Amino acid sequence: MPAFAVNIIDRAGVRRSLREAAPDEAQLRAKLRAQDLWPVRIRPVSSGRKLARLKLATGDFVPLLHQLEMQLRAGVTADVALAQLAEDSPKGPMQTMLTHIHDQVAQGRPIHEACRFFVRQFPPHLAAVIAAGEASAQLPESLKALAEHLTNAEDIRRTAKRALIYPLIVLVAVSGLIVFLLGGVVPKFAEIFLSMHLTLPALTMGLIRVSEIVRTGWPGLTVAAAGLAVFAAFAARTPKLRYLRDAALLRVPVLGETIRCLATARFASHCRLLHEAGVALLDTLATGAELMNHAVLARDLLAAREGVAVGQPLYASLPKDHAFPGFIIPALKSGETTGQLGLALRHIEAYAARRARERLATALALLEPMLLAGLTAIVGLMALSFFLPLFSLLGGINTR
Repeated sequence: MPAFAVNIIDRAGVRRSLREAAPDEAQLRAKLRAQDLWPVRIRPVSSGRKLARLKLATGDFVPLLHQLEMQLRAGVTADVALAQLAEDSPKGPMQTMLTHIHDQVAQGRPIHEACRFFVRQFPPHLAAVIAAGEASAQLPESLKALAEHLTNAEDIRRTAKRALIYPLIVLVAVSGLIVFLLGGVVPKFAEIFLSMHLTLPALTMGLIRVSEIVRTGWPGLTVAAAGLAVFAAFAARTPKLRYLRDAALLRVPVLGETIRCLATARFASHCRLLHEAGVALLDTLATGAELMNHAVLARDLLAAREGVAVGQPLYASLPKDHAFPGFIIPALKSGETTGQLGLALRHIEAYAARRARERLATALALLEPMLLAGLTAIVGLMALSFFLPLFSLLGGINTR
């Protein structure tokens, strides 16, 4: 039976929120009026599993956090603030999510418990920040920190994606050109050369053989490419293979340092958010390692966590051969010895993100001429393989 989120006014003139099941909206209105309840708004809600998977874009979620923060700072209660935001938001996932959270809060549940229902929008580390803000009566500050954290994380993610767009476009274009030449152009020249009964150079024969493989063996090549993609996806899910992959990428010039700085910025961002929210350092490090999305650095951080668990400072607990950037140890030492670890993590996040952007700019500046040089070399070799038999033919004509 469909479920509906209902805003009603009861006999005492008090506005309340309910969640009711009914065959349709008309029958629900009749049921409410029979109970002397005046329905102000009735909205259908999704089923539990589908509802729990709702997720807003960062560009929509961050302003929502700021609006809730401003209302709480102005002295508006969470119940009223959530109801107002739900009423003012456009119909769609945002209104559905706010309505559900408001209904739960109106029934006396803490905000962080109501938020945990939306597992994709509020993963454990975000819900932990809200819980810490509620427990310390600093919820507006926690929401502000959460909005800042999400904004910075989205900025880093957008920077990395933007850096990959140009190389991928060029790579696809170059691959398409090579396939076109091997599958369409080379066979035509091969027919001409074979009809002349020419003795073809090794380079030309090799190109013709590659062209035949592409034309006749494309099903096998397609299966091989699909298998490689499946293996890559499997490697990303297997801890040992993921560790080997991440360790190999760290050794790639320019790219490795970029990946190192991006992972460090993610670590500092997540750990700062949880630390400033009052989450215990051991839990903060465990969550930071999980969210870092880099197996090598995560292993180093978990090793440091074991040292912290026995009373050592974080900067002294990192392995001697850790893969973090060199600047992280002095920064952590300064923060821990002065009691300002949160500020130190903020500086690490900002500096690592800036270095990652600089490395990405350097990588892009080097990548363009490298791609052009590679394309020129490939096309040049193909052209040379075409011209060598023609030179041989012209040489034979001149000798006659």
